[in-house]
Amino acid sequence: MSTDDRKWAERKVGFAKLWARAKQVLTTDPTGSDEDDHVVDEEAARALAAQAGRLKGGLAKVAQLAAYDPGASLGRGRGASQNARTVLGGLWDKAPSVSAGAIASVIEQDLGKPPHALFAAWEASPLASASLGQVHAAKLHDGTDVVVKVQYPGVADALRADLDDGSFVRKLAGAEIGRSLEDEALVALGEAVRGELDYQAEAANQMKFAKAWDGDKAIRIPRVIEELSSAHVLTMTRAKGKTVVDVASGGAPDARAQAAAAIYKFAWGSPLAHGLLNADPNPGNFLVEEEADGHVLVHCLDFGCALAIPDEVRDRDLAVWWGLLDDDSESAAERFRMALGRSGLLRRTDSLATIAHREWERALAAPLVTHGNFHWNAAYAGDFAETTGRVLAAGGMHLPARLLLLWRQRLGVAAVIGMLDASAPFRRVLLDLIGRGKRTLR
Repeated sequence: MSTDDRKWAERKVGFAKLWARAKQVLTTDPTGSDEDDHVVDEEAARALAAQAGRLKGGLAKVAQLAAYDPGASLGRGRGASQNARTVLGGLWDKAPSVSAGAIASVIEQDLGKPPHALFAAWEASPLASASLGQVHAAKLHDGTDVVVKVQYPGVADALRADLDDGSFVRKLAGAEIGRSLEDEALVALGEAVRGELDYQAEAANQMKFAKAWDGDKAIRIPRVIEELSSAHVLTMTRAKGKTVVDVASGGAPDARAQAAAAIYKFAWGSPLAHGLLNADPNPGNFLVEEEADGHVLVHCLDFGCALAIPDEVRDRDLAVWWGLLDDDSESAAERFRMALGRSGLLRRTDSLATIAHREWERALAAPLVTHGNFHWNAAYAGDFAETTGRVLAAGGMHLPARLLLLWRQRLGVAAVIGMLDASAPFRRVLLDLIGRGKRTLR
């Protein structure tokens, strides 16, 4: 996709309205009723989905994000309607696919043989298709069921063209934090997203995460088949389960609670307990499997945008969460705020007394001050995102490059968990992962 193609698509769907809230997407009744707003953002979502599905690359990634980002607006400034989000949510795994012949050519070019020669069985129709590639079911000669992720031909050039535009990268950060990011942070985000084009690097990331979570009772990560993987092809064991959307709409409360707790454990625990970050919190990257006895497993997928967290960053981030877990309210506040300063999040100490900062602290701490179950729903996810956006806009807090991906991931996962509308013991989950940290204080 050329830069001109993408800019044409942005004009077509009214990206200025979507992200800057400056123009109308469509002409509507000036009385501004909620019903009119829904017409506006649903029509915008259909147009955006159609263009993103055709052009793929970064445009598709922005559309995927808009489907669950609490701050995304396609109408007159309110959050997008559920119908609009549903339209865009199809891009998580149901984007328009490319031809079977084109996919077979990528496999043969990378692995030396066409798919029917490499696998005992091969499904030409994809199981899923997203922003950069599509996934096909296959079977190894030993009978193992696998999936094969294949990069779209030409999508690398399309994504690189998108990421050369700083304003476009800002959209990939998410509506609530993108407006306040510094140039260095935008560069870091662009580089991380470019990394998704290298499936060999993704395979290496996936194996690191699999080792870190090996033996966990709730988290599963597919095994990479290295001999059938390359720069543009990634073969792995096939995961089972339902999508987050399906579980959210039809799952029993206990299944939703177990899934929410497991996703939280993976998202917060990977960086804090294992020094690893999967920076793409797309809802399509989780499958929820309910076993016959009611136990729930969450299969975590897609490690293209993943990295190791430097020890210094992880240690300082741990101190922030230890402060929130402290039962002594007086010492907790001191530990938390000192940790904020050391982490690099706090830019000015005078901001600690502002309403924006206090509202952000309240939202951040809410799941952890509750000793029993906390009800994590879409309203809470939206509150977390909005208060984060406000405190960043006020200027007392900021997200330097080394912290951007970490907090972008948390805001995204908060929205995914909110979709499940579940009550779970999130405080207990985090305590079991990282403890209270008091022995490490100096």
